[in-house]
Amino acid sequence: MFYMSLLLLVVCAVAVVGFLGYGGQTFAGGLRRQSLPEVLRGGAAIAAAVAAGAYGWGLLGVSGAVMQAQDGGTGSAPVQACRTPGQQADGQVTGYHVDWVPLGFVCETSDGGSHGSGDVPAYVNPVAFGAGLAAAGGAVCSAYAVELRARQRQRNR
Repeated sequence: MFYMSLLLLVVCAVAVVGFLGYGGQTFAGGLRRQSLPEVLRGGAAIAAAVAAGAYGWGLLGVSGAVMQAQDGGTGSAPVQACRTPGQQADGQVTGYHVDWVPLGFVCETSDGGSHGSGDVPAYVNPVAFGAGLAAAGGAVCSAYAVELRARQRQRNR
């Protein structure tokens, strides 16, 4: 599980760099040429970079929690990420798992319940979802604008 989170972290880093490069260049070119589809496409790519960056930031927290959980040794039960200062209920923690969407490190209890560890900042999932939705919306709007222009040219022939 730790290697999976590291692999996803590398993918997020590459995606951020790629989307920022493409989005910045396309957005600036669209502004120079006053082309709405290019501006929308560039904005969508920049929003995708923000979504990938937010998800990657959350993956750092998850990777750290998984690394601590797999460390073992003295004081490893319950898992360090599942401990709550001053709580006696920590003995009820029996395991953990990682939720990839929405991103989170989840502690499992002996009564069948579960709770988040708090290793992923609360703003990560809403930012990643919102920016991903904005990226998808920008891409769809860009495609629609191109389609409208093509139809207009076809009518003018």
